[in-house]
Amino acid sequence: MTLGEYMEYWYQTYRMPRQRENTRITCRATMAHILDAPLAKMDITQVTIKDCQEFLTNERMHGNRTNQLNNQKIGSPLSAHSIQKMRQLLIAMFRQAVKEHIVDRNVAENTQPLPLPWHDSPIFTPDAQRKFLQATKNHRFHTAYVLLFFLGCRRSELLGLSWDAIDFRRNILKIRQTLILINGRLILQEKTKTKASIRTIPFPKDIKYMLQEWKERQRFESKQPGYKNEFNLVFTNRDGTPHNPNNFSRNFKSMAKKISLSPDLHVHSVRHTWATNMIQLGAPITDIQAIGGWSRPDTLLNIYSHTVKKSQRKAMKKLYKEMW
Repeated sequence: MTLGEYMEYWYQTYRMPRQRENTRITCRATMAHILDAPLAKMDITQVTIKDCQEFLTNERMHGNRTNQLNNQKIGSPLSAHSIQKMRQLLIAMFRQAVKEHIVDRNVAENTQPLPLPWHDSPIFTPDAQRKFLQATKNHRFHTAYVLLFFLGCRRSELLGLSWDAIDFRRNILKIRQTLILINGRLILQEKTKTKASIRTIPFPKDIKYMLQEWKERQRFESKQPGYKNEFNLVFTNRDGTPHNPNNFSRNFKSMAKKISLSPDLHVHSVRHTWATNMIQLGAPITDIQAIGGWSRPDTLLNIYSHTVKKSQRKAMKKLYKEMW
């Protein structure tokens, strides 16, 4: 049995049944690079650590053959993140092969992992945040932008939010579903990114009034011919149909560019901004994790370690000032 044949069997049997459709597409794109390589044609019992390492190194240097993992030209280097995903797939596959006594050991596990580059997540400064929200005051999705900045929602969660999930009496909203784009199709998933993503978020009265005002506007739009909000979504197009996530991101970035903000700022920068602001305000990491929907606190700390360091510096200065 070749490595490629076993990988197909392993994926179909063990990995695919546990994945959502969008994850399957991403995983398949990663697998395509492995299955297209000479490594996949080798007898799985004959594959060595050296074979796996050479494959990963070659992919890192000029492995973009199928052009499925990024938009770079054929033959260009693949990112460290792409190589990491391939290595993880090989390790998981060989782990199962060991359990099934197909091979004696997990050769992929002993390959050298590539260091992932650290990218400081761009965030909105307080002035940039105020400037953006002021500039978009009359924008159709101004209320959506406010929820992004102050509730820490993901884009997919915001566009998948339904009126049924908002409790105006207790001033809370429930994140239970997401709107995603798969192969050009808009799909409302009754599942979130992780179990931790299913959560309840409290909101202040000012946001309550903004949501109620937006609901009234939507009620007016619903009287127009052809209007149909099939899923009772909060943020839709004027005809009630779900709003394309890509269009939402493009409009957001266009607005930021229009008011001369950094070109590196985008929709996901808002989530980074929210977490940073919460940390700087002294909110407990566990509360930030719960409200933001991160599965583990260490994930949050790794992403925002630069912010934690700033908080540490601030705390040390305060200690010195007050205790001297």
